[in-house]
Amino acid sequence: MKGKGRMTDNLGHDDRAYHEYLQQQVYAEDLGLNFPHSHPSLRISEPDLNVTPILTSQSENMPDLGHDGDEHDDPDPNPHQDFDFYPQMEEKLPKQVKSDLFVLHMKKVTNEDGSTVVICNYCKKVFKWHKSGGYGSYRKHITNSHPDAQAKSSSQSQIPRYATPNQQLFKYSDAKNREELARMVAVDHSPFSFGEKVGFNNYCQRALNPAACRVPRTTLIEARENIYEKEKKMLEIFFEKYNGRVSVCADIWSDHWRMHSYIGVTCHYMDNAWAIQKRILAFRVFDEKHTAANIFRHLRIIFTEYKIENKIFAIGFDNASNNTAAIPAIIELCKPYLGGKFFHQRCACHVFNLCVQKGLKTLEQFIQPIKDALYFLWKHPSVMKLWAAYCKQNGKRAIRFPRDVPTRWNSTYKLLARSYEYRDLLVTFIQYHVSHINLYQSHWDACSNVCGLLKVFYTATNNLSGVYYPTTNLFIIESLNIAGAFAHCESDSELHESVTAMKDKWLEYYKEFPNIYLIALCFDPRCKLESLPDYLSVYYEQGLKIDYDVDMCCARVKTLLYELYDEYIKVYGPSLNIDVPQTQNVSRSSSSSSSFVNLGYFPILAMIAKQILSTPVSTVAVEQQFSAGGNILDPRRSLMSPKSLQIQACVEDWTKAQNKHKKSIKRNHTISLKMINRLKVERMIMATISPRLHDSSTPRQIRISELQSPNLQ
Repeated sequence: MKGKGRMTDNLGHDDRAYHEYLQQQVYAEDLGLNFPHSHPSLRISEPDLNVTPILTSQSENMPDLGHDGDEHDDPDPNPHQDFDFYPQMEEKLPKQVKSDLFVLHMKKVTNEDGSTVVICNYCKKVFKWHKSGGYGSYRKHITNSHPDAQAKSSSQSQIPRYATPNQQLFKYSDAKNREELARMVAVDHSPFSFGEKVGFNNYCQRALNPAACRVPRTTLIEARENIYEKEKKMLEIFFEKYNGRVSVCADIWSDHWRMHSYIGVTCHYMDNAWAIQKRILAFRVFDEKHTAANIFRHLRIIFTEYKIENKIFAIGFDNASNNTAAIPAIIELCKPYLGGKFFHQRCACHVFNLCVQKGLKTLEQFIQPIKDALYFLWKHPSVMKLWAAYCKQNGKRAIRFPRDVPTRWNSTYKLLARSYEYRDLLVTFIQYHVSHINLYQSHWDACSNVCGLLKVFYTATNNLSGVYYPTTNLFIIESLNIAGAFAHCESDSELHESVTAMKDKWLEYYKEFPNIYLIALCFDPRCKLESLPDYLSVYYEQGLKIDYDVDMCCARVKTLLYELYDEYIKVYGPSLNIDVPQTQNVSRSSSSSSSFVNLGYFPILAMIAKQILSTPVSTVAVEQQFSAGGNILDPRRSLMSPKSLQIQACVEDWTKAQNKHKKSIKRNHTISLKMINRLKVERMIMATISPRLHDSSTPRQIRISELQSPNLQ
């Protein structure tokens, strides 16, 4: 305290200087740092902060498992390097170990009489210890008497003199080189002959490691197959030990090169850190007829391989009738909870597409002239150049309007939205260059109204297409926006017919919400069970304007929650310790546990929430793999075998998932440490500054906002 008093006296009543000193002092005392007071150049040693990070519930999105097992990647061994507050200063080694002589060739010994000598490790010759630190005689002895030892030590890998904890010795491995190159080729869709290219091998040997070897195409293919077998085995082991249920999505796709059909299956689950994970399980040829029996047979084989046939909570399909017909057989195989009341999930984005396509058919008369004008620009490159010059002349950036794809309504929305921004220039330019196309104000008014309606569907599709964050709790919220758009646009004379058609198609699927969406909304902390009647009332009475018994629906949801809870108690109750002392005092604001506080009190509800919130609303994850498959099967790779295509798709997906997991773990670890330390520092600052704030002998201009370090924002 004397040191603090002297420092305070020197500072006088300069509040800012006192505040800066106090912050540094609190950090030093709280983290156990060596913080000298007498010298202006402060030197802080490496902090030792043993704090368990709080892992956030989202990773994108959020992520675990990000790997293919129940292991976790080790967090950054030096997490404090992300703190801007801590100076990165190297700690000097003691003098007696500065030289490699005392690491490799000699040792320092203290005799019983207190004298110090130096002994050679090879010939055991004894030298007098030079207190001044002269090492010339020792080095000369090693060089002259033991040259072989000197040469051997020079060829060994040396630890840097000022090594940091993050630095590790590197040892080149041909096997590791082949494995990582195979992963790179899979992720980047590079040709298999990439490892044979002269430029790439010159770069590796001259810039990275002279021992790097050329990897032939056949060796690279074999290495990729080894990765697939190893990762697949790890996934099988993980799912066999996984204590919970997963959700799967399945879809069928056909290529345009070899006319094969493929079935894709992805698995979605939530790890112990409450991060949603996704893995592709299969990307296999499906050349039989797409009947319900054949679909079930392929899915049964895939589920049995990964040992998840009894661990499936829900399955997502598109709206094909054969998929729906296969559901009873899949339910009989998987035996889901409550007889499958949550099992079958239709892809929400497919329903959105059906609704919008139904409405766009009646709007063609309003938007077709705009499409014709833009098609004229696409068709004539010379006119496109004139358009670019015209935009530049009027102070606007020249753009290429997106193409309209008949089977993708979102392309129509993007085309109309972008053209509406350039409507004034388009009208003048088209009138001057094209005589048979006329754009009137009525066309642009209709374009504006259509864009306003489609924007709601476009936003909902983007929000519900996520993979690494919960979407089941968002569905009803997005449905409220869509119902509100129906109510708003229904009074428009131009849109009335279109909105009516879209609304009728919508009611075919969502006149009643699926059970899983209702329960997921109850698990959303923004809504909960008490707010469910309000959401349903707005949806039915103000949005769709139809009669619906909201009270009966809420009672049904509550009953389902109790039934689901009882089902989980029967399955998981004996293995869980659900007796938690009620008198235990828990400080939620300062907890440093890696688990949420409520998990210890409500383990069954936690498991229910994890499996409901990890269920995807759409099959976009599978369609992304189909898009990747289309990129893989290009004209250069049109002869790739179906087996090779599955290996390529799986290795690419698993590698990206591992990289995403490592980034999320490091980000969550850093954020958690900053949050924990900010709370600790603020508490200690307030505890230390309180006497000063109430002391009448010192000015009271200090504000609480000034006590927050900008490095922790």
